Amino acid sequence: MASLNKLAIRGIRSFDDKQISVIEFFTPVTVIVGPNGSGKTTVIECLKYATTGDQPPNTRGGAFVHDPKMANEKEVKAQVKLRFNAANGARMLAVRNLSVTMKKNNTMTMKTLESILALADSGAEKGGKRGVISTKCAEIDTEIPHLLGVSKAVLENVIFCHQEDSYWPLAEPSILKKKFDDIFEATRYTKALDAIKALRKDRVAELKAEKERLESLSKEKVHADKLKSRISDLTAAIASKEIEYDQTKKGYEQLVLANKKFYDYATQFRELYLKIQNMEQNRDRYKTELESAKENVREVEGTEEELQARLDTFADHIAQQKERAKQEEIKRQDYEEELAAARKAHVQLINQQGSLEAEKRAQEQRLAEREELIRDLSTKYQIKGYDYSPLEKEKAAEFTSRLSDLLRRETIDAEKIQDEVNAKNKEYQERSRQLHADLERLKQMKSSLRNQISTLQTNIARNESQLDASQTINAELRNLATDMEERKARLEKVKAEIKSSNYDERIAEKTAKIRSMEEQKDALNQDLRSLSLQADMRARLDIKRAEQKSKAAEVRNMY
Repeated sequence: MASLNKLAIRGIRSFDDKQISVIEFFTPVTVIVGPNGSGKTTVIECLKYATTGDQPPNTRGGAFVHDPKMANEKEVKAQVKLRFNAANGARMLAVRNLSVTMKKNNTMTMKTLESILALADSGAEKGGKRGVISTKCAEIDTEIPHLLGVSKAVLENVIFCHQEDSYWPLAEPSILKKKFDDIFEATRYTKALDAIKALRKDRVAELKAEKERLESLSKEKVHADKLKSRISDLTAAIASKEIEYDQTKKGYEQLVLANKKFYDYATQFRELYLKIQNMEQNRDRYKTELESAKENVREVEGTEEELQARLDTFADHIAQQKERAKQEEIKRQDYEEELAAARKAHVQLINQQGSLEAEKRAQEQRLAEREELIRDLSTKYQIKGYDYSPLEKEKAAEFTSRLSDLLRRETIDAEKIQDEVNAKNKEYQERSRQLHADLERLKQMKSSLRNQISTLQTNIARNESQLDASQTINAELRNLATDMEERKARLEKVKAEIKSSNYDERIAEKTAKIRSMEEQKDALNQDLRSLSLQADMRARLDIKRAEQKSKAAEVRNMY
């Protein structure tokens, strides 16, 4: 618990600046007694100044310091020292220095000199150490209330309250509220509550946003779950198709190997067959040559010299024949290469023929599907002449053009119906506006006639009262009677006009007419919605057909 120990005053108000006055505070109570002007209030003011740094009210211009005129000096220095025990038990010392200077124009200027907040050691008076905590006034003004354990507002308004400010509990409500807020530090709690409210508002807004985000995320999650299920289905389908594709690929590779083996066997067989056939032809040729040679061999005529010459040149003849044989061999090799190229081209043509036959079967399948679709559409839309098979290309093109014409006519009819509906809506709206205008005009006429009737009735009552009041005057009575008769006639005339006009019946007729027009409008809107649905269904049907065709093409390509 904090407590005051000693207070030293020098040069404050009536305290002399040449000596220091020390006031010691005892426990549990210290009573200060003295006559008026002895400095009792100054002690309280010094305590308040030492703890809060605030001077008493109405002390601007140096009135808080000892008057230099009384001291016969130009400058008076003042000092306030307070030694106290802080709330944590530490002994503290607060020193505040002031000075007042007298100028030539007899005005005083006060200055705040050095201020010290130090830790007062118990042996400081015997040469011990004092630890200075701060020398800044702002820090000291904040630190001392914190060390005493009370707020600055409590020190100013409760503990060291000046006698001129002691009536604040009787002040205006606004000032009183401010004082209590400062004393009980309600402003801090109010700000905390405002901050909590603002934070709560922000959190509620964030919660609302998060809820909306959660809803959107839940919708997205449902959509994502649907997509995941669809993806899993498609993945399973793709896996099955991949398995089927692998099986088909394996079968295809086996067929390719078998075809290659068969082709190799066929090629070898053909080569052997051709060799055998060539050898048989050579054998037959050699036989015929031998027989012809036997038949044509004759004895060479000539002398021995001639035969010897021919024999000598026989080697050259043989060489020439060998050269011719080489040339014939080269020609044979060329012919064999051409034959191999022709066989390779034959194989390529066979493969091309197979692919063309597959394309032919696919085209036949597409033509069959087209004929089936044409028959379905002709049956659906009652187009005759296309219920047989196969259909010619011209008939298919003719059906496509007729179907396009039918779609164009349906589109034109739908647009015409839409235009008619729009025109009828415009006409109905115009008639409805006109009927509403007539109804408002009739209502205004009715209200004006009612006002006239009420005016006439008021005049009749007033005239009757005047007639009762002036029974003694015969002339005025006759005039009033005449006027009354005229007014009654006019009233009867107005009533007759109202009855003959039959405004209520006309309003009822107009209302019934408006109701019938609204029913017609509802019927037209229903027709418009049905037509819009039909157009939408047609568009969706076209989209589905296009999707079906694309999917069928994809399935065929995959197959």
